[in-house]
Amino acid sequence: MKFERFIVGMGEANGYVIYDENTLDALIIDPGDEETVFIKYIQKHGLKPKEIVLTHYHYDHIGAVDVLKEKYNCPVSIHKKDAAGLQDPKINHSFRGYRRPVAIAPDRILSDGDIIQAGSVVLTVIHTPGHTPGSVCLMVKDENMVFTGDTIFDDDLGRTDLEGGSAESMRRSMVNKVSKWSDEIRIYPGHADSATMAFVRAKNTEYLDMLR
Repeated sequence: MKFERFIVGMGEANGYVIYDENTLDALIIDPGDEETVFIKYIQKHGLKPKEIVLTHYHYDHIGAVDVLKEKYNCPVSIHKKDAAGLQDPKINHSFRGYRRPVAIAPDRILSDGDIIQAGSVVLTVIHTPGHTPGSVCLMVKDENMVFTGDTIFDDDLGRTDLEGGSAESMRRSMVNKVSKWSDEIRIYPGHADSATMAFVRAKNTEYLDMLR
């Protein structure tokens, strides 16, 4: 299994391509903008995108979805509670300065515990509402890594004051889901750098406050 991070768009969001290096089957996670960056990487490595997986519906994580979906004819997945937001530019295009609105009808509706697979790469969907009602994290099977979108970062948590956000839901996600992850697990968030859960437990004061 291999993966690559791309920092794209005015919000400097992280998008990822993760793939089976033998079959070259790939998953695209949160392609927020600059579709040519993803396309060049996919072409360079001869990858075969099987699915576009979204951790939530916010504009800075979905800006290149429509172009990539059309180019690779692959389905788009999002949690059922974020499906409406993905299809409504008035909700997901709520920030000034973004290049264009995006409205996508998802092809696959995700629920907690669902499995997403491309070759030997297997992701488990973990529903972690708070930043949005349908925010999810994606746990990689047999690897100590989780793609966390805007749920949790190295030193803070995703905002809960935007459309659909909820501080109480975020607290439950931290207590009931994220706090169960071992120190060895490394999170790969929707912005900024990766970190181990050991680092999060030592430095992330917002996370620690939620647990209290």
